[in-house]
Amino acid sequence: MHIRVMKYKFPSEVKANLFISLIKAQMYDEYKKKSECLSVEFIKTGEGQLLSIARYNSKEDFDETNKWSGPIFKKNVKELDGVVESIPGDLISSYFKD
Repeated sequence: MHIRVMKYKFPSEVKANLFISLIKAQMYDEYKKKSECLSVEFIKTGEGQLLSIARYNSKEDFDETNKWSGPIFKKNVKELDGVVESIPGDLISSYFKD
């Protein structure tokens, strides 16, 4: 499983909330239709700060999705004066309670 963690920083809580609203409006349906992404979760980590965790079966699935979704995310972050850091990795261990 391939995991993509993204750290977002915006100059205000309002801009972070606008970003989430844009993503919900623009991306969630597109992910369902066009992507092999298994899940995406957004976490508020501080004022104007977000963390997203996306799960894919493989890095290839991420690469295919990122071809069309990456430019949309980057445009939205830039227009809201934010910065984003991408942290890729492959899942090596996990725990789920039964």
